[in-house]
Parts: sequence; C-alpha cells; structure tokens
Amino acid sequence: MKCPKCGNELEEGKLLCEHCGEEVKIVPDFDIELEAEIHETLSSMAEDIAEKDQNYITETDDDIKDEWKDYFPKKIAADKKLNPLILLIIIAAGVVFLIAVSVHACHQTRENSYEYQYNKAVEAALAENYDEAIPYMERALALNPDNTDARYLLAKYYDKNGQQQSAILVLEELLKLNTDREEEVYDLLLSIYEQREEYTKMGEILKTCSISKILTKYNKYAALEPVFNKDGGTYDEVISITLKGNTDGFVYYTLDGSAPTTNSMVYETPILLESGEYTIRAFFVNMYGVESNPVSMSYYINLKQSSEPVINLDSGNYTSPQFIEVYHDDNTKIFYTMDGTTPTDKSTRYTEPIEMPYGVSNFAIIAVNENGLASDVIRRTYQFQINANFSTDMALQVLINNLWAKGKLLDVAGHVPNRLGTNSYHVQTVVDLNGTLYYIVYEKYVDTMGKAHDTNNIYAIDVTTADLYTARKTGEGKYILQPFGNS
Repeated sequence: MKCPKCGNELEEGKLLCEHCGEEVKIVPDFDIELEAEIHETLSSMAEDIAEKDQNYITETDDDIKDEWKDYFPKKIAADKKLNPLILLIIIAAGVVFLIAVSVHACHQTRENSYEYQYNKAVEAALAENYDEAIPYMERALALNPDNTDARYLLAKYYDKNGQQQSAILVLEELLKLNTDREEEVYDLLLSIYEQREEYTKMGEILKTCSISKILTKYNKYAALEPVFNKDGGTYDEVISITLKGNTDGFVYYTLDGSAPTTNSMVYETPILLESGEYTIRAFFVNMYGVESNPVSMSYYINLKQSSEPVINLDSGNYTSPQFIEVYHDDNTKIFYTMDGTTPTDKSTRYTEPIEMPYGVSNFAIIAVNENGLASDVIRRTYQFQINANFSTDMALQVLINNLWAKGKLLDVAGHVPNRLGTNSYHVQTVVDLNGTLYYIVYEKYVDTMGKAHDTNNIYAIDVTTADLYTARKTGEGKYILQPFGNS
C-alpha cells in the first residue's frame, strides 16, 4: 500500500506515513457475514411486524404467542395483549446492543494490536510528543519484540527525549541483530557517544564496523590497524617498509616481534630491511588517545652476497713500480683501505688502477652490490722498495732544504710563514717516467690540533741524481714535471 499524499511505500498494517505523517483512512474490519445476517434478520422482522400489525384484529392471542415466543422471555410471550410495536422496539434495542458489543470488542482488539500501537507512536513522534510516542512504541514492542524497525525508532525517540542511556542500550542490542538499518544504528549510536565525548567507546565501536560511509564520517575517532606498504614474505632485495595510520596520530612499532607499547619506537621514516629475518609489530594511537589492535608482518630478506673482487697482484715484495688493479662485476662497487682496516661503502672508492705505495702497505678490498650487500674482505700486503743512489730520507732532506732556501719554509722543521702549523712530506710512491725512476712526494699541512690537510703540492725527485721537480698528476702513474728552480 502507498501513501495517498507522497506515494511512500507503507508496511502492511501501518496507518501513518513515516515520511510525511499523512494518516491513511481505512475503515475498520468487521465480520461481513455477521453484518449481513443482522441486516437480513432486521429486515425480515420488520416485514413480519408490519404484516402482523395489519392483520392484528383478525389474529388470536394464541397465534401471537406462538409467533413470538422464540424471541422473548416466557413472561413477555405469555402476555396475550403485548403491542407488536413494542416488540419491534425491544428487538431493535437488542440488535443495537449486539452491534455495540461487537464494535467495542473490535476496538479493543485493534488497540491491543502491534499496528495500532506502532502507528500511534509514529503519529506522536511526528508531533514531537516523545513522552507519548515512547509508551506507544514500548507497547508495540511488547506485542512484537522481534521487530527491529520498532526498536530503532524507540532508540531514536529515547535520544530525542534526552534519554540517551536508554537509547544506547537499545542500539547496542540492535548491533547484535541482523537489521536493514545497520548504517542508521551505527550513525545514531556514534553521534550519541560523540555528544558525550566518549571517544574511547567510539573507537571500540568503529573497530567492529565495516560500513565505508560510517568509517569515513567518523574517521578521526577511529583507530584502525596501521597499514604496511608491503605484505610479509621472502624478498631477494633490500626493501623499505612504511606504516600508515587512518588519521592523525602516532604509530608505535618493534622489529623483534615483541609487543609494542607507547614507549616503543615511533614511526617517522621508512624502515630499511637489508638482510635476514624481521618481524614488525605495530599499533596506531589517534589524537583522542584511542588505540588500535596490534598488527604484525614477518619478512625474510634473502640477499645474495656480492662476488669477491679479483686483484691482479698477490701479496709480496716488489722492487719496481706496480699498479694494483681490481676486477669485479659491473653491478658492484669497490671500496678499499690501505692501512688494513675493514672497508665499508664509506671508504675510498676504487675507480682506476692504484699506484703501489712505497714501503709497506696493507690493502683491504670489498665489493658492494646494488642491494648494499658487501662481499667478503680481500686482503693483500705489499712491500715496495727499490735500489737507488738516494734513499727516501736523503731525497726528502734535499726537498726540505730547497724549500727553506726559497723561503717557503722557515726552517727544516717545516714551519710555514704566517701560519702556526708545519708542513710534512712523505714519499707516496715511485714512478717510471721515460725510463727514469722518481720518488713522488706529497706535501701536507698539519695544524696546531694535529690534523693534516692536503696542500695539493706534489714534488718529484730523481732517485739517481736527486734532481728536484714540481709535479702535476694527470692520471695513475702519469705526471708532468717542471724543474724546481723554474716554479
């Protein structure tokens, strides 16, 4: 059935439109057969009385008695002189009484029906008379306790009437039932808790809600499990993990699988997983202090170690200039140290062949692949020394004396004009330039704190004649020389 005013579809038995409040006028149901039978009896009796009245003077008292004895008590029937008109009035009164009893019984039945109580509740609610609407709806539910539609409206009336706790009890019970009004139930319940500023309770309710519209509307009060950008599993590369909450707040996490607390690490930047096993457990806390359930992901990073680099020279003693070359895969980078310490990807990077240092050197070399995983360390020890007319000490003394003579040093101790520190000199290597061997000497300035700084001054000294040159390096083992006196 549809509302005659707005066309809204009405549920069976409802006489008031919830949408516009229009009352649907329906004639109460009566027993049609009973009504027809009463009508037929009255008509028949009226005809009989009219006929009897016309023939009254011809009929005997015995005939009247026999004719009406079935309709009246014996006392009345025994009265041989009873007026037929009076009989008609008595009969009519009896019929009216029967009809009144029937109508009253019908009215009583109607008032005790679910539909009547429900419609009266809706009618009162449309008039914003909730004190009246609530008892009607409570009686309707007493007659039909399984009707979830009536339960929702009762909760709504409670809320409108300021009885929020009663509304909460009804709504929380409704969430346990299967109802078409689930979205409306969540919305009303959450709005009540929002008014009461019970944010923790809102967070608990939102954890059980899967309705996107509700989650969007009340998102800032929700504390959902943080979202990982990558699923758990095995990876053959270095990965970074991001953790994201559903709204403003903080994500707390651990990397060892232990239960996180608000004292755990706070997520701020992506978590780099390089190698091995990780179990990340995390939970989210929104700006209202509501905590999510914890969630965890496990990862295994199975990286292949870089292949070891290959070095062209074995450890040993060398008496002529040599170049140390390293062969490696194109997808790796080579890093090295010359003092024996273990290299990292922050150490000196190998880009071209290295001049073998003069004296004793301890090389340590690694290859690092694109995943940041280093190979095993390869170590080599070299001792490089030549037979020369001038030893390294004598060659350095020649250099210092010449620098002093030219005023670049204040004394042979290496003090520098206008500076508090001193210059130091050491033989870096020996090179062969056009068949002549030269000591290659590097100059450094040492400040008063003992820290050394490159001056970018390079000198070359002939190992046979001790002739002195300034030098400019153009590549490994390649230098351009200029006589010292011309510099």
